[in-house]
Formats: sequence, C-alpha cells, structure tokens
Amino acid sequence: MVNGMNLNMSVRKCFRADYRFSMQKVQIVKRVFATAIAAALLTVPALAQTGRDRPYFNDAALDWKELDPYQRVRLQVYLTADGYWSGVPNQDFGNRLYDAMAKFQADHGFPIAGMLTDEQIAVLTKEAEPNLRLWGLQEIAHPDRGVPIWVPMGLGLTQNRTREGYEFNDPQKRVFMAYKYLGNVGLKQVHDYLLQQAVADGSTVHYEVLKKDFFVVAVYKDGITRYIRYHLDGTGLLGFAFAWNDDGAKIYGERIVTLVSSSLWAVANGAPFVTPPTVVQEAANPPAQRLVPKEAPKAEAEKGAGGVKSGTGFFVTNSGFILTNNHVINGCSNVAVVSDDYQPTPARIVGTDPTNDLALLQANIVPGTVATLRPNARLGESVAVFGYPLSEVLASSGNFTLGSVTALAGLRDDTRHLQIQAPVQSGNSGGPLLDASGNVIGVVVAMMDAKRMLEVTDTLPQNINFAIKTSVAANFLESKGVQYAVASSNTNPMKPEDIAERAKKVSVMVVCK
Repeated sequence: MVNGMNLNMSVRKCFRADYRFSMQKVQIVKRVFATAIAAALLTVPALAQTGRDRPYFNDAALDWKELDPYQRVRLQVYLTADGYWSGVPNQDFGNRLYDAMAKFQADHGFPIAGMLTDEQIAVLTKEAEPNLRLWGLQEIAHPDRGVPIWVPMGLGLTQNRTREGYEFNDPQKRVFMAYKYLGNVGLKQVHDYLLQQAVADGSTVHYEVLKKDFFVVAVYKDGITRYIRYHLDGTGLLGFAFAWNDDGAKIYGERIVTLVSSSLWAVANGAPFVTPPTVVQEAANPPAQRLVPKEAPKAEAEKGAGGVKSGTGFFVTNSGFILTNNHVINGCSNVAVVSDDYQPTPARIVGTDPTNDLALLQANIVPGTVATLRPNARLGESVAVFGYPLSEVLASSGNFTLGSVTALAGLRDDTRHLQIQAPVQSGNSGGPLLDASGNVIGVVVAMMDAKRMLEVTDTLPQNINFAIKTSVAANFLESKGVQYAVASSNTNPMKPEDIAERAKKVSVMVVCK
C-alpha cells in the first residue's frame, strides 16, 4: 500500500491534471446524459416489455447461436457505433440485445424480428462506418503490461509516454485519454478517493460501481464527461480515464468509451474480442504524417522456376492445421508442405483473411509438436525467427535468426503488427516469431522495402521487419473453429539451440503453384 500523499499524487494526476481541456469554462447544456458502459442504466428504448411481446425471440436466439463468438462481437461493435447498443459484447442473447436490434429494424422500416439479416447488417455497417472512420480506432498495448486497448487515434490524438503508461491528447480539446498502470494501490482505495474528489470539485456522479476485480466511476461537470475504469492486475490496477466534450463537435464520446471499455473488459476477463474495424481514414482528418513509405511493403513469397513460390507455415493443431500468410498461397491452385520430418504432402486451403494477410491450411500430417500462441508481446523482449528463406540458395533445412521486439506497432502505428529486429528474407513469410520460451508471439509477414525507404527518406532501413500479432492470428483461427494451444507467460526461458529445435519441429516449408 502507498501512503496518503503518494495516493493523492498518483490518482489526483490520473483524475484531474490529465484532463487538459481549454481553461475557458464550457457552458453547461441541459441534456439527457448517457455515460457509456453504465449498462444497467443506459438502455436502448424497449419496444416490448414481456416475452409475449417478443414473438420472435426464440427464433432470433437460434439465429444468434449460428454466429461464432467473433461475429457476435463484431455485430455489437457496429450496433454501438450506430448508437443502438451500449453494453459490453454479450455472447448470450438476451432481451436488451433483442430490443437493440428490433429498434434498428423499426427505425429502418424492416420487419421486427430481433435478429438482423445479412441485408440489414449491410445497412448497419454503412451507417456505422462514418463514425468508425472518424474515430480511427487502433489497438495499442500498454508499454509495461503489454495489454491492448482501443484508442480513437483517428481524432488526431498525440500519444505521449508517461511513467504510468500513455496519455492521448486531442489538439481540438474534444477528448482526452490516459491508459495507465497504478502500482501497489488498492481497488477500493482508489474508487473511494475518486468519488471524494468528484464531490469536492462539484462534479455530478452519474454512475459508479465497485466489484471485487474492477471499478467504474463516471462524472459530469461543465459540459465535460469523465469516465474512469480500472481492473486488478498483479499488485496494482490497470485501466483508463476518458474525458470528452460533445458540445463543439458531435463525436459521440459515449459510444467511443463503450468500445474502449469493452476492449479492456474482454482482455481482463479472457472473453472473445476482435481487432478494430478497418475503415479508411477521411482525408479531412488525416493522421500525423510520418516519414515512412507510402505503401506498406508486404514480403512476397519466394518465387522459383516454373511459377512455383514458397514460404513458411507452422502447425497450430495436431490434426494438421497450418497457419501461414495469405500472400504465400494467393493465386495458387496446388499447395504442398514439406520439412526434414515430413515428406512433401498436399495441403488444402481451409480459409483466408486477405485483410490481415493470414491463411489456414490443412495437411494429412499428425505433427509431434504444435505451436503454443502467446498474446501480449513486450517491447524489447528477445525473439527468434524460423523459416525457409531463399530455399534455392540457403539451407533447405531451415534458417534460424535472433533479434528483439523493437516496436509494438507496425508502419503508421498499425497495431496489428509488431516491429522486430531479427533478420528476415524472402521465404520467411508465414513463419513463426518465437519468444525466449519457444512460444509463438507473431507470424512473420513483411520486411521493410529498402529501395522504397531510400526513395522516401533518403535513408536505408536497418533490419526493420514485421510480424502479425498472435491476437490477430487467434481471432482468425477462432473464426475458423480451430482450437489452438495458448501459453500464458514467458517464464521458462530456453537456450537458443533448444528454441531452434522446437521451431523446426512446428514449421514447414509451404510450396505452391
């Protein structure tokens, strides 16, 4: 525990000094206030109150069960962005969710059935996209804890490192966000302190809840809404504060904070979640320019004679499922895998995700070892890469290199990727990025285009390569119904030669034509 002075300094900084809005007092506008995440208080206007008045509830619930967990989350994300849903993603189908979708159907002249059709989802998506485009949500990991959270970087926020984590400031004074880890403090202690401070400065407490593993406090004063949520994490608290002012520009701060809060809640509870929807940023609100190539370079699969190309993949189940990059097998009619342990074996393409450059194969092989996926890579941690680069020149038995995680995002702060300093060549695409315990923390995907970088910045890149985060890969695997092995930590370091041996056992060369 910390003494009263330390608590006062750390929490007061989180609650007050972080919100550096304009000093000019904002005129209070009388309105119906909705603090996001206050799910018990913030309800969608009900179209019906009883089961009798929801005649299609059972049918809607059956349709809901047909969706995989990530489709359910994605649908609720779009409902939130369009103003129809205010709670965290719910895998179960209940009255509130039925009413939310029924309200959307009623507003758009569709028959009320409580579950959206594909046509209606398309309408919902089109309506939600302007807000998602404006917000430009990105998944950003805490610099010390490695836990990701959604941040509306599309609002032009500047990201600054602090002792406790990150601060995100809006030059237009519409929003402010802080993502912090408060070490060695108690949940109730901070919760009670925040309420006392709210009363002391004349804020109106609109919502507060204290549970055994998290708390939420939402207050309002002078046109500014402040929402604070922290979860127990080790010996401290991990959470965020989000403040917004909707009076000048309609940014729907309550919807943003619902999605931000949901992203943290999902990680804290091990619940299924998704990566932020990819919507092209509007030119009228561009992100800050950076000295990077105009196009993110994707490593091509190594091309050989006769139109044959090759890359790398690795086993994720003992039933022969193999994860690789989509660009490795894109356009191929025949795919096979091979390694020192396995003869050339045909593989079928089970599914692809071109947006995230992932592909799932299956071969008639029962591997002796499968990869264990570990989320939340840490900045600076040691990593290793295994693959089959330049197979016509280098060793056909595979290539092993060492390096480190140099950034927790890729080009233009693409939070789907890790930047790594481990040598990667053509043909490494789709191979595993491993931690010091031999767990997979990424899928190798790209290397910086030296020629393009030289053209843009007049500088040659020095060993800048990229891997897709396992959180993205896990979403893809789960959407295909693949049950993979999970490693929760990196606590049993191995010698490099042992990591290499494990990497070789789980990896295969992917050849296609």
